[in-house]
Amino acid sequence: MSGRQTLLKVLLMKRHQESHRAFCLEYEKVARSIDRSLIGSSPSREAFGRWLKGHLKTKPQADHCRVLERMFPGHAVAELLAPYDPGSNNSGVPQTPPNPREAATNRREVFQLGATTMALGLAESLWRGPDLFEQALDASNVGEARLHFLESQVDRLAERMEKVPPASLLSETLLCLASVRELLGHRQPTESQRRLVRVGAKLSIVVGVTMFCANQFALARRWYTAATRAADEAGDRYISDLALSSTLLIPTYSGDARGALALVTPRLEQVVGATPAIAWMWGFAALAHASLGDRAAFERAISRSRTTLDRCEPALQQPGALSFQRERQMFYETRGRADLGDLEGTAEVATRALAAYDPTDNADPALVRFAYACALVKAGEVEEACRIATAAIRDPYTCHSHVVVVRAHEFDALLAPSGSVTADWREALSEVRAPDPTTLPPLSPPRT
Repeated sequence: MSGRQTLLKVLLMKRHQESHRAFCLEYEKVARSIDRSLIGSSPSREAFGRWLKGHLKTKPQADHCRVLERMFPGHAVAELLAPYDPGSNNSGVPQTPPNPREAATNRREVFQLGATTMALGLAESLWRGPDLFEQALDASNVGEARLHFLESQVDRLAERMEKVPPASLLSETLLCLASVRELLGHRQPTESQRRLVRVGAKLSIVVGVTMFCANQFALARRWYTAATRAADEAGDRYISDLALSSTLLIPTYSGDARGALALVTPRLEQVVGATPAIAWMWGFAALAHASLGDRAAFERAISRSRTTLDRCEPALQQPGALSFQRERQMFYETRGRADLGDLEGTAEVATRALAAYDPTDNADPALVRFAYACALVKAGEVEEACRIATAAIRDPYTCHSHVVVVRAHEFDALLAPSGSVTADWREALSEVRAPDPTTLPPLSPPRT
């Protein structure tokens, strides 16, 4: 090989790891992940210099090749140690211009694999590439600044889910989760490890909610299960309760009230203390009882939800998908009273709920209006019900997620098959499309 710089040197310069010491630190980290017997096998300074300059007559020994190819996925050792030429493919053969038709076919094939698979693959590729994440982290001892950044990111993502379509945050969420997984792969000091696991549990809940909103219940359940396991490992009962509360969305929006009660009752029977997650569980129990027509049980559960929230520490009552707020508790009461046919009670609580909500929230205000519209239909006030439901579905802030579409069709099922009063509503409903359970929107680049 000639004496020009190799592709290996170019890639290491991009990662700021071209010094022998920096390279060996990274080499040892990767070697440990392959086989612990490879620890201590990093190249000498002289051998490393030959690798960078291409002064080699034969390939390095097999163990070196294994580690190098793991450090630079997608590159063979021969390619890494070949002279670097920006105008070639680093094997001495000029590159062929891409075929547009072939590229389009490849893109279609990627999308046919399923958007979630694509999301996971892209996130992992970005994480393992020579990007800013890899340059900034010290994998063996994560710093306080990095921990604080990840903790603030998950809270921000959970809050943003109330304002934008959840699927639009998926790529960013998965990249954060990939960062946490990478760090957890190298045992951290005990408290840092625990904080990372807690962040991973919260991120898993965020992904689970995104899958739920996209009508992918099986995937949502798997993410909630992963979140529960991580929370248990961190010894965090509160996050475990948040995962259970999020799981309750599935039977609640599948019309399985008895399944929801079977899931939540064992936890409520052993409750001590007050947290937003416990108040949320009482809210789900209240919805289930109302769906089953049990007014007395509904009143007990919704009262427990309200009083539990009153007793919660203010610091825990945060906006977003990782908490339970006063306005959401009022929404659950609105829905329950509507199911029980209590028009006066529904109207009173719905008014208070809508006054408390931020009107730019993407789902709950619309769901409150649908609950009130359902109560109006049951009371015979069809025209007013359709006006309210139409305004909810056409509100520019309303995201047509699975929960919104479900409630819209539940409202529609209460109406007569046709009629001039319902015409405008039916036109609005015809414009709504439920999320396709097999796809998600293309991934957007993460914000920096």
